[in-house]
Amino acid sequence: IEGDYPQHNYPTAEKLTLKKGAQVMFMRNDSSAEKLYFNGKIGKIVHIEKQRISVKCSEDETEIPVEPVTWENIKYTLDAETKEITAEVIGRFTQYPLRLAWAITIHKSQGLTFERAIIDANAAFAHGQVYVALSRCKSFEGMVLMTPIAQSAVKTDAAVAEFAAHAGKNPPTLEQLNSAKVLYQQDLLLECFDFQSLAVSLGKLSGLLRN
Repeated sequence: IEGDYPQHNYPTAEKLTLKKGAQVMFMRNDSSAEKLYFNGKIGKIVHIEKQRISVKCSEDETEIPVEPVTWENIKYTLDAETKEITAEVIGRFTQYPLRLAWAITIHKSQGLTFERAIIDANAAFAHGQVYVALSRCKSFEGMVLMTPIAQSAVKTDAAVAEFAAHAGKNPPTLEQLNSAKVLYQQDLLLECFDFQSLAVSLGKLSGLLRN
């Protein structure tokens, strides 16, 4: 840990205790061009070396080499005169992007699928939470409910229901559909690039030029 990085913002444990065979979850997306892992991906440790951990995921044929990565705590300030936003790195947290994953919250499980899962969703408090929990498992045979799911735990967002009803009565035009496709493709392209370091560099350069 370097500089100012509050403990409540730690992306994973400051001290990790891991061993071969441990089930782990990745805590960030792979910033390399290979994109070998993503935030929430689960696998098991197969090798531990001095500066590298190898993780094997059930859906992958090859092992994933994992090295320490750095998260940055960035402070953004607005210049009252120029109205420019400057970014300053005030702290760094370096660690393997992993955490033990024998259990996982419903929220963190979104986008994942499991062959077997023991689910405790009786205390669900958010809209759609029960659906997310039940839809993570590939089959009924692999699913175990720790407790019965009460009707009160199954919540529907009234705004979503209203939107769905409205959308059914007012389908988008072909022009709107094509426009939405373009916007979606633009979003996918932006996700392929990380401009954070460039933004920091531009902020520093802007500050030097003003001085």
